[in-house]
Amino acid sequence: MTDAVRFDDQVIIVTGAARGIGREHALLLGSRGAVVVVNDVSEAHAQQTVDDIINAGGRAETAVASIADPVAAAAMVTETHARHGRLDAVLNNAGNGGPTGPIDTVDDTVLHKIVDSHLLGSFYAARAAWPIMVAAGGGRIVFTTSGSSMGAAGMPVYSMAKAGLWGLTRALAVEGAPHNIRVNAILPMGYTKAASLNPNEDTRQWMENNFPPALCSPAAALLCHPDAPCTGELISSAGGRVARIATVGVPGFDAGAELTIEALRDRWEDVVDMHGSKVLMMGRDELSFFQGPAAF
Repeated sequence: MTDAVRFDDQVIIVTGAARGIGREHALLLGSRGAVVVVNDVSEAHAQQTVDDIINAGGRAETAVASIADPVAAAAMVTETHARHGRLDAVLNNAGNGGPTGPIDTVDDTVLHKIVDSHLLGSFYAARAAWPIMVAAGGGRIVFTTSGSSMGAAGMPVYSMAKAGLWGLTRALAVEGAPHNIRVNAILPMGYTKAASLNPNEDTRQWMENNFPPALCSPAAALLCHPDAPCTGELISSAGGRVARIATVGVPGFDAGAELTIEALRDRWEDVVDMHGSKVLMMGRDELSFFQGPAAF
C-alpha cells in the first residue's frame, strides 16, 4: 500500500501539544492535512506549535486550558466542536509530573498533580468528546500511558495514574464499539525535557541518541485516523519500533468448590504457569478458562 495516510479536514485535539512528544504529534498531524487544536497550559509555546504548523502549510489553532480542570477540559472540547461542526479525534498526551521517590515520601499535593493531569484530565477530555462522537457515528480517542504501568521503582503515583489509563482504554473500547468509536493507548518513549532530568548520565545519553520524540508520533497518528486498525489496544512506540503490549490470562489451577489454602500452596506453579495463555481484551474474556457447570 503506497497511498499516503491523510487527515484532510479532520479536526483533532492534541492535549499537551506545546512541547515534547505532544508537539511532534501535532506537527505530524498538521503536515497530513488535519485541523490541529493545540492544547496546553502554556499559551506562548502552544502558539509556537500552531505557527510552525501554519508556516508549513497546515491548519491549527490554540486551546489554552488545563485538562486537569474538568470545566476547562469540557469547554475546550465543546467549543472546538461548535467552532468546526465536527470532532474526529482526541489525542490525550498532557500530563504533569513523573518520578516521585518511594510511596512514603509522596505528599498529597504531588499525588493530585500527577493523578489529576495524567489520569483524570484524560478522562475529562474523553468524557466531553464522547456524546459528540456518538452523535456523529464515530470517532477516535487515544490515551498516552507508559511502560511504567507495569511497575517501576521511584514512581508509584505515576505508574498508578498511567495504569489507570489501561483500564479506561479497555472499558471505552468495549462501550465505543457499537458507536464506531475506536479507543486505544500509546506507550511512547522519547528524549524530552522530562527525560533529560534522569539522574543517570548513561541513560540520558542513550535516550538522546536513540529515542527522538518524533518517532513516537506515527503510531499515535495512525490510531487517530478513521481507518485506525484496532480498538482497545496498548501500543508501544519508541525509537522506530512499534509493538503490541498485551494483557494475558492463563488456565491456572481450578479446584472448584474444593479449593483450600493448602491445595493452592501446593499447586502454585499451576497458578502462574503460562502454558495455554490467551490475550484478554476485557474482563469477560477470562470466563473462557472456567470449566464445568457454574455451581456458584
